[in-house]
Amino acid sequence: MTRRHAAQGFTLLEVIMTFVIFAIVCLVAVTTFNRGMTRTDIPVKQLQTDASLQLVLENMIADKTKTYPTNLVGFNAALGATDTVASKYGTGGGGNYIISQKEFVCPISGNFVATSGTNQFLLVTIKPSSTSGVSLTYLFNSSNNSCSGH
Repeated sequence: MTRRHAAQGFTLLEVIMTFVIFAIVCLVAVTTFNRGMTRTDIPVKQLQTDASLQLVLENMIADKTKTYPTNLVGFNAALGATDTVASKYGTGGGGNYIISQKEFVCPISGNFVATSGTNQFLLVTIKPSSTSGVSLTYLFNSSNNSCSGH
């Protein structure tokens, strides 16, 4: 009587094909997940920038309230020049910032218009850098209700 031996294990071709398929799946997974992993720091950096800018604005508001409660002209001078890197209000982790816009405005018929003769509202826009698209705008007010020339 002859006995047949049942085939045990896998052939070399089956093992090689398994490794090839596994390598292709791993390659696709690595390239897909790698793109997502490299972009995860962007929201964190943006959040840090936003928090720093908010801190600068809070320091400006506190200084205006404490030192210049009714004098927007003096506060405007204390802010410094526009489009230059400043750090006066960036202490305490705030860092450097740029004042991109700073102008006196006056409400006329429901709209705010820029005018040099007013001491009622000061519109200030700050940015973390000159190339940044992120900005924060605040309208400082004074108890002085003059809008000269209007």
